[in-house]
Amino acid sequence: MHFYRRALSYFRDDLPLIIISLVLIGLATLATLLQPFLLAIFLSLFIHKPSQMLVYRLFHKLVAAMGMGQEHIVGQIMTLAALAVILRVLQEALAMAQRLINAYIGYNGLMRVRCDLFRKLQQLSLGYHKSQPQGDAIYRLSYDTGGFQTILTVLINGVVVSGITLICMTWLMLQMNWQLTVLTLAVAPLLLWTTKLFAAPLKKRWLEAKEVDSELTTVIQRSIASIGLVQAFGREADEFARFHMTAQSSVRAYLRQAWQDSWYWLLVGSIFGLGYAVIFGYGGWLVYQGTAGLAAYDLIVFLAYVNQVYGPLQAISGSGASIQGGVAGVQRVFEVLDRDPVIGDAPDAIHLPRQPRILALRNVSFEYRAGEPVLRDIDLEIRPGQMVAFVGSSGVGKTTLLSLLPRFYDPTQGQLLLDGTDIRKVKVKDLRAHVALVLQDSVILPATVAENIGYGRPHASRAQIRRAAELAGADGFIEKLPEGYETPISENGANLSGGQRQRISIARALLTEAPLIVLDEPTSALDPQHEALITQTLANLKRHRTIILVSHRISTVAGCDQILVMDEGRIVERGTHEELLARRGVYYSMARHQLKLEEPTAAT
Repeated sequence: MHFYRRALSYFRDDLPLIIISLVLIGLATLATLLQPFLLAIFLSLFIHKPSQMLVYRLFHKLVAAMGMGQEHIVGQIMTLAALAVILRVLQEALAMAQRLINAYIGYNGLMRVRCDLFRKLQQLSLGYHKSQPQGDAIYRLSYDTGGFQTILTVLINGVVVSGITLICMTWLMLQMNWQLTVLTLAVAPLLLWTTKLFAAPLKKRWLEAKEVDSELTTVIQRSIASIGLVQAFGREADEFARFHMTAQSSVRAYLRQAWQDSWYWLLVGSIFGLGYAVIFGYGGWLVYQGTAGLAAYDLIVFLAYVNQVYGPLQAISGSGASIQGGVAGVQRVFEVLDRDPVIGDAPDAIHLPRQPRILALRNVSFEYRAGEPVLRDIDLEIRPGQMVAFVGSSGVGKTTLLSLLPRFYDPTQGQLLLDGTDIRKVKVKDLRAHVALVLQDSVILPATVAENIGYGRPHASRAQIRRAAELAGADGFIEKLPEGYETPISENGANLSGGQRQRISIARALLTEAPLIVLDEPTSALDPQHEALITQTLANLKRHRTIILVSHRISTVAGCDQILVMDEGRIVERGTHEELLARRGVYYSMARHQLKLEEPTAAT
């Protein structure tokens, strides 16, 4: 029950509307219940069998008020016809109002669920997002969240509405013949058994279908995102084959669910058919015997009520099956909502105003998987205004080290300190306000150039945006674009070159005025001219910002105050460009290859 209470809690803010909806349900149910009485009253006009039931008495009072006696049969029939129209229109109007209110309630709850899930996805660490396909998150946000609406709809329409109708109908039928009423309700235990029998298999089939459907969404997302690569290498047929195979798996999963669902409804329908046959047979025998005071027209009216009872009874018993698809979706949403964000504010996290600070790493080690260290005992101190570089071959942990600075991950061992304060004790938002990150794969949004540069500082003026672009060497090419800074950029920056995307990313970082700028291969996509421009820009910022960069290019890091050479997750050399060259170690080997340094001639 906790599961359902938690799911329904998203609709708690609309409780007044839920109450109004329940009132409308009651009125619509009353209008529905009154309609079969019109048939009974019509038959009584010809049989002249009086009844003491309230509805009969009210009708006869209505006829008397209209000045029609028993002899005005046609007038009474017309009155019944008019009442039939009024009751049906009233029923439909109330049902329409209730549906509209339910839609309002349902979509409000859906919005709350999606906001919670989206917020949680933003809080989860990069480790989670790298381990999960993007298509899965899209599917959970777009489709699984609809399970909350399914649960609400089934509980209101399948349980509340049907429950009210069933109670009222049972009371009326007991007034007519209690033996037949007991027989009518005798199918309930069989229905409960059937629902219990099929609940677990149906839930399992729904979960399987949703998992495969999520995989299909992932295949679509990945294929569209890499369409350039697909076309460049002529892999359209392969991608279609992968899509077709996943789509077939989705169809098979839903067919298995439909097969299970069909067997359930076949069994339920058979139970109702058996119940109706027993009532028909026993009731017919009572009419034939004539000893129970049951006339043929009483049986006809009662059988009409049986159909009215079996409808809500079927809805109540079937709600267990109907709700399973929603339960599967809600369960998948809760799986994400219940995850530990890993990276978050500690209970005693402190506020740390943005300003230049000393960054220190004390014996920092890190591993993505237990027993497989990526960083080992990193120890260093970086003072405000310094420019520090990490160099080394690919896979030695340089980029991982940068990811620890804004707390995308926490170190497995050791500490990262800002002015002596462990960054895990600082509010995440304050920590990341200190760090401006430029990734190797520049993230470009489908927005204007100005909006991309100003993403980290949305209220920046145009002059500030232009100044950041100038510092990053981007102003020249931006001015040549069709609409300058207002030029729209395509998805993933498809209408820009790699170097242009990189310079926009650097301008974005510079605009934030974060005291610590972290750059991962900032010049990897630039030609020598623009590399020199970016290198000079970084050199000019060196006394105003703390700059940490990763680069394979010796020409980019040569002017750094401190260069740290990494190998197998450790710092194996450190010093200035000149000091490291003089040491003739790993750094010297890299520089000799890139800068074409000549070996000194041996003395003769």
